[in-house]
Amino acid sequence: MANTDLAIQIATTLDATGLNKADKSVKSLDKRIKSLGRTLGVTLGATAMVAYGKAAVKAFADDEAAARRLATAVDNLGLSFFKADVETFIGNLEKSASIADDVLRPAFQALLTTTGSLTKSQELLNNAIQISRASGTDLATVAQDLANGYVGITRGLKKYNTGLTQAELKTRSFNEILGIMLAKSAGAAQAYLETTAFKMDALTLAGENAKETIGAGLVDAFARLGGGTSTADAVQAIDRSEEHTSELQSRSAIS
Repeated sequence: MANTDLAIQIATTLDATGLNKADKSVKSLDKRIKSLGRTLGVTLGATAMVAYGKAAVKAFADDEAAARRLATAVDNLGLSFFKADVETFIGNLEKSASIADDVLRPAFQALLTTTGSLTKSQELLNNAIQISRASGTDLATVAQDLANGYVGITRGLKKYNTGLTQAELKTRSFNEILGIMLAKSAGAAQAYLETTAFKMDALTLAGENAKETIGAGLVDAFARLGGGTSTADAVQAIDRSEEHTSELQSRSAIS
């Protein structure tokens, strides 16, 4: 079974069993994990379960941190009232473009902190996705190049084969240059949506989102086992579980 398929099934099962509302009891958690394994029809060793749990918690923690960074940037621009709108925009774009929100958020943040405009930043992020897919340049780089171009720093735009010389890039307006870039990238970007690479993006995204869903539940479960409530408490509990598992394996090997 592919890791992505397994992750999606785990996420569904976790939601069904309510692991994100796990009891404080270690015995109860152990029973739930064993039930999860039976439901999936797979056998996960203790080491594999702990390793996957640790990766899931980290994925959730990274996503949470990225969301907070963007929220802080929105606050700093005096746009706190629009934080929910920003998250809705990112969530919808993640689904329609099959790009992870932890990739979209920093790209959007780079544009927002430069333009100071939610509407313009949303427009430019969509433009950046098109240019990224047509050029093969990662979204973060394209977004930063567009942000720089917006304030007149156009040297980074030369890599996108606009057909303009460096001198012309300096004299043309940003909107003119962007129009050329979009015209040249439109066909290639549309063609990308029919590729296997795009389908793999969608599948990978589903797996990563499933991992974050699992991580959200495990943060609560493992944090309580560790006697706390935070993500850090959960990581410490998983670390202790990992150490305990290794110790048991060592004893078993000796005997």
